[in-house]
Amino acid sequence: MIYLLNAGFGEPLSGEDFALIRSLGYVGIRQDVPSALGAAPSVAGAAALVDNVLDAGLMGIFVIPADLADICHQIAHMVARLAVGRQQGSRVVIEVGNEEDLSGKRWARDPIGWAALVSDVSVIAASHSNISPGGAVQVVSGGVSSVSRQAMGWLERSHVRDLPIGVGYHQYRSTPPAEPLDGYRTRGEEFRALRDAAGDRETWMTESGWHSARRTSGCWPRKRTWSYSDAEVARFLSEEMARNEEAGARCFVTYQLADGPNAANDQDRFGIRCTDGTLKPSARVLLT
Repeated sequence: MIYLLNAGFGEPLSGEDFALIRSLGYVGIRQDVPSALGAAPSVAGAAALVDNVLDAGLMGIFVIPADLADICHQIAHMVARLAVGRQQGSRVVIEVGNEEDLSGKRWARDPIGWAALVSDVSVIAASHSNISPGGAVQVVSGGVSSVSRQAMGWLERSHVRDLPIGVGYHQYRSTPPAEPLDGYRTRGEEFRALRDAAGDRETWMTESGWHSARRTSGCWPRKRTWSYSDAEVARFLSEEMARNEEAGARCFVTYQLADGPNAANDQDRFGIRCTDGTLKPSARVLLT
C-alpha cells in the first residue's frame, strides 16, 4: 500500500511543504483541480498544479470536478496531457469527483450517470497514455463519503466496478477504528461490503482521519462535551492504515496536511500540523 497526504485545495505547495511531506514518509499528495462552474477551466492553473507536484518528484492524485461533464472532460484532457507530456503518466492519478453520493451533490440520485462520466475520463486518460512512453495515467472513481450501507448501495448501483479503473472510498468515523459503522457487526463486514461493491477492481482509500476538536454527544441531562487527544488521533490513524492495508487497499490518503484557521471547527482540526507549524503526533505515524 502506498501513502499519500491531502495537501492543497487548488493552490501549489511550497518547496518546504514538499520536503516535509517527503520526510514524513508520504510518496505524494492528493490535490484539488478547481474550476468555476460554467466557465472554461484554466490551462495555466491545471498545468501549475501538475507541474508543482511532478517537479517535487512526488506522485499526485488530482481530484477533478464532476458537476458539469464538459468541464470534467476538459480538465481530464489537460491533466492527462500534461502528465504524459512529461513522461510521468504513471505518477499521476485522476480522481473523478468527490463524495458524489452525498445528498445535494450533482450525481446523488444518478449513480449510473456518474459512472458514465467516470468511464468518459478513463477513455480520455487512455487516449493520452497510448501515445506516450511515460506510462498510463490511472483513473479512480471519486471516493464515496464512507463505507456505510447507504454509500455502498449507491456505489454498487453505479456499476463502476465494470470499468477499467480503481474504486475510491473514504473512511471516516467518530469512533475509534475498532468500532464498526451502524449497520455492521464488525469492521470485516464493512470491507466485505466494499469488496462486493468494487468487484475485482483495486480499491483506493482517498480520505481518512480523525480530528481533535470538541465533540458533543448524548442529550440533556446526559449531554457531554469531549474530544480525542492528539496522541489518540495518531494511534487511530495508524490502526486504520493497518486495517485498510490488510483489506487490500492500493493506497491510503491521510486527511490532511495542516489545520485551518478556525480551531473550533472540526474540519479545521484534521491537520497533522498545527497552524503555528508544530507537528502533531499523527505526522509521524509512518516513521514509527
